Amino acid sequence: MASSHEPVTTGRRGLLLIGCGFGLVFLVGLMGPSAVAVTLPQRAAWHPPFWIDLQPSPWVVIGLVLTALVCGAIGVHLGLRALAAGWLPNLRRLVGVAIGGVTAIALVPPMGSGDILMYAAYGRISALGHSPYVTAPVDISRLVHDPVTSSVELPWQGTTTVYGPVATWLQEAASRISGGSTHTTVMWLQLTNALAYVVVGLLVLVLAGRDPRARARAVLLLVANPVLVWAVVAGGHNDAQAVVFAVAALVVAKRSPLAAGVLLGLGGAVKLNVALFGLALLWGMRRSKRNIGELCAGAVLALVGTYGLVGPHAFDQVRAASGFISSGSQWQLILEPLHDLIPGVLARTLIVAAALISMVLVAILLARAFPPPVRPSVLEPHDPRPEAVRAAAVLCIAWLVTAPYVLPWYALAAWVPLALLAPSAVDRWLLAWTAIVAAAYVAGRVVKLPPSLQLLKVETIQDVMPVVLTVLAALLIRMCWKSRLRFRSPPLPQDPVLVGRE
Repeated sequence: MASSHEPVTTGRRGLLLIGCGFGLVFLVGLMGPSAVAVTLPQRAAWHPPFWIDLQPSPWVVIGLVLTALVCGAIGVHLGLRALAAGWLPNLRRLVGVAIGGVTAIALVPPMGSGDILMYAAYGRISALGHSPYVTAPVDISRLVHDPVTSSVELPWQGTTTVYGPVATWLQEAASRISGGSTHTTVMWLQLTNALAYVVVGLLVLVLAGRDPRARARAVLLLVANPVLVWAVVAGGHNDAQAVVFAVAALVVAKRSPLAAGVLLGLGGAVKLNVALFGLALLWGMRRSKRNIGELCAGAVLALVGTYGLVGPHAFDQVRAASGFISSGSQWQLILEPLHDLIPGVLARTLIVAAALISMVLVAILLARAFPPPVRPSVLEPHDPRPEAVRAAAVLCIAWLVTAPYVLPWYALAAWVPLALLAPSAVDRWLLAWTAIVAAAYVAGRVVKLPPSLQLLKVETIQDVMPVVLTVLAALLIRMCWKSRLRFRSPPLPQDPVLVGRE
């Protein structure tokens, strides 16, 4: 009798820890500006983001966020383990609580990153009649005293936008509605990002079909995942705005490849990494030239229509960013030795090339390790989604583990398709990857810290993280290699992709 209750107990413990994760993140934001929460000028206390100006110690807020990440990661892990053992939560209640947690975090100041202040500045620049692809926030600040463009944190004041036209138009709309108020602009951007994140989760529920266990898994990995919510929603990052178009494209892909292409193009007009979902859909539609043609036509129509309105300068910062290598990247381990041998530009070019080759190799290993999807004929004829979801998981995870420039909120693109696949060891790996990278960047903003904490931050990001990410990459490769050998001969029973299961 005790064993029959064990999955329920495990599941409830997981939900309790998930709730603690959400609560601690909300608490840190409610404490007000700190080493974690950004400072918002032009405060309007009657509308969000809300905070109590407690001026908390950097050690306290960073410790609370790290505790939240640990609680969240363990909670999601326990939830997945309980699901595998037979536990099934009340789905409506789980979705409601998860959306409540996301909403609460969106109502306090952004945390962990000052990127949202950049978004506000780019919207302000556009609203003033300039192009954020040519004009940087500091250019406006030199001409006039503008609180929005002046609020951008180091080291981004002199950087033009890397985001696509759709992202810029959303930022401009938020700025125009807000009338030049930093606080109000950030409010609209936060609410837009949180809404996009919730819609991503709801669309994934649609793709998960009617299987209650598949739907519960999707909720746990996305909307009820405090680690991912911290990385994407708490920081106010616009990755959700890009991914929501990609998921919508998967939803409509069977009925209208043209509409799917348009949606992918709009997603690419937010962030270009949505192209990975486009490649995945092309793979899913490879048996139909007509579908491929419609998908490509829709994507080209949307991309040309949006980027054509802002001009070629939209790609200036994209080209510059293509050679960036983030401080915590595993590629830093070879960047400095290469600098001693060859010029810096050539060294970065070689690393980018090596990263692309590595991505292809890791993708091949993942493709061999993941169980194959249910054949479309078993579900619905000509449905490209099962194979497209699997391909998206392969491509996004391979990109995440090999990219020279990667940050914790980039993981959303990988979590979406993974949440639609059958459970595997990759779930735990990606949960660990996201939690570890998110923890490393909790104090990633350029703000004044106590000397000992500043030293710990620098050593963690610059010295520890490259080694940790290398180890995580090696673990994933080893795991995929062992899976490939195990499935080679004789073939073992394989769980199907959960997309489309009725």
